Amino acid sequence: MRYTLLELTRSAAAPVEAALTSTMDVLASSYNPLARTALGRVPVAALESAIRLIKPYHKQAFDYGSFEADGEEVTIVEKVALKKPFCHLVHFQRVGQQNAPKVLFVAAMSGHHATLSKETFRAFLPDHDVYVTDWLDARDVPLSAGSFGFDDYVAYLMEFLELLGPGVHVIGLCQATVQALCATALLARLGHPCRPRSLSLLAGPIDIAVNPNGLTRQAQHLNLKWVRALAVRRVPSGYAGVGRAVYPGHLQIGAFISMNPLMHLQKHWQFFRHVAQGNDVAADRHREFYDEYMTMMDATAEFYLETLDRVFIRRLLPKGELCFRGEPIDCGAVTDTALLTLEGEKDDMVALGVTEAAQGLCHQLPDALRAHHVEPGVGHYGIFNGSTYRRSIAPRIKAFIRAHDA
Repeated sequence: MRYTLLELTRSAAAPVEAALTSTMDVLASSYNPLARTALGRVPVAALESAIRLIKPYHKQAFDYGSFEADGEEVTIVEKVALKKPFCHLVHFQRVGQQNAPKVLFVAAMSGHHATLSKETFRAFLPDHDVYVTDWLDARDVPLSAGSFGFDDYVAYLMEFLELLGPGVHVIGLCQATVQALCATALLARLGHPCRPRSLSLLAGPIDIAVNPNGLTRQAQHLNLKWVRALAVRRVPSGYAGVGRAVYPGHLQIGAFISMNPLMHLQKHWQFFRHVAQGNDVAADRHREFYDEYMTMMDATAEFYLETLDRVFIRRLLPKGELCFRGEPIDCGAVTDTALLTLEGEKDDMVALGVTEAAQGLCHQLPDALRAHHVEPGVGHYGIFNGSTYRRSIAPRIKAFIRAHDA
């Protein structure tokens, strides 16, 4: 019912947004002699700031097309290598690229679309054959497609690896590190030829008990029945997935913002000032980030609740108690997949040591096949995006892949 009310509220706000947008367009028009003056920019800044608070946000495109990297023009052709009910395996094929290391990026399914990490992927496009798990919004998946839980996520990854063949390098982002490690361990136990050649885990909740913070302490004391009652909704009419039980994206973005509301308020105020001052570069950076950050997707209720239970409440993987469709997951089976774990020194979401815990779980892995790195001075998003990622983190992962590609 509350999901339906939200949709009705959004519909009611649409005429207001349209009126504000029309007014802003008139004031910002080149025909307005005051448009490029401080006096003219202030009302435009106020209007756009208000619009951004009420407008709906839609999934962005990867839209790589052609771009320049190291003085060379790179042209990318985007294809869907495999369509599954809850995910598209997207292939970003570089025109003219041959014999490049094959990389599978496992994007998190924690509220945002995979496009939130498009800058993460972009760094690898010039010199790697890149595939990405583009998870679909659960509200757009018909009930006839069935359910999608934790085990289904892991099964998808194993199917993708089998499709791509031997020698793939897997990079798990944030929450997806857990499932990426599970899929690797299961394939390793089978001695499967398509087990990853290397596995890089970036800032993910492998074992939250290693270094608890406020967020993980709260998660460990959650009651699943209480969470289900408060957080699970049914998709309303108007969507292909009508009737599906989901954890709505609007609740997830509310949770994200509530972790640091002052920071988001400051950024919104800075955006107003940048527009009012005519600082188009800074204003465009804000628009680009928040157009993606505010675009949320629903997750199936079963995936959300099972992940919360298995990863954050009962911590089954580090305890050696996690099973995949009744089969125990033993990370000790990983003996020849090189493992790189990366963490941010200032990460307030995934504390130091939490991702590194994967090194201890893969206790049969030789030292020559393992590496760990803590990036100084960066927080959670700095591990995946920004100048430090481009300058330090991406090159480090690439070097690790090259060292273990043979």
